[in-house]
Amino acid sequence: MSCNIDFVWLQQQLPEYQFLFSDLTIHGAVQFQAASLCTGEQVLSATALGLQREQIYFSGREKGVADLGRLFGMCRFIANSWDELQEIDRIARLHQREETLEPVGLRVIPQRFDDGKQSGFSEGMLPALAGKIRTLPAISVRGCFVQGEIEGLHGESLGRYFRECYEMAKRMTVILPCGMPYLCIVNGAIAACRNAVEHPETLDAFLRQANIVAAQNQTAFYAKLLMT
Repeated sequence: MSCNIDFVWLQQQLPEYQFLFSDLTIHGAVQFQAASLCTGEQVLSATALGLQREQIYFSGREKGVADLGRLFGMCRFIANSWDELQEIDRIARLHQREETLEPVGLRVIPQRFDDGKQSGFSEGMLPALAGKIRTLPAISVRGCFVQGEIEGLHGESLGRYFRECYEMAKRMTVILPCGMPYLCIVNGAIAACRNAVEHPETLDAFLRQANIVAAQNQTAFYAKLLMT
């Protein structure tokens, strides 16, 4: 197995986690379950391949803000900034039926793994964000993509990162408050595969921690566990 993502191996080792595809060109080799995409054209391609709105997560960041309007109703938006949240709310007010809310996920950065270079909402921003979100009448925060600096993590340290992502999602539901139908661990899949190749002696320690998270989730939190 190389450091490329081995989908079959991932499913065998972490059966409670679902991988989000970002490369739609491999269709035919694997059956897509869901996708995490960053361009409007990719969303259109995913829709053409048969993925439903609930299976497509669109995180356009700054370069994709212009796509929000044309993609409304085709995917689940992941917001990376206050400006994006405001824009999604504006578009939702134009398109939505009365008394419905557009579910929006947030890209969040846990404090212990924030190197100042990640794109998204740092954990320290969440208390202030809670009040601001209440001014957006057409959206509801539901779900998160957790992203931190994990270069070089393996074994117990990578497993603790998975646990921190899970705890970050739980804290987020209290701080905002919000729903948490899914939690995505960004770059978790490649980190897991790299652990297996570069540090096989620590792999069991990582898998034990990651599967503890899955077991805890099944008894208390019930979020869909995703990875990119």
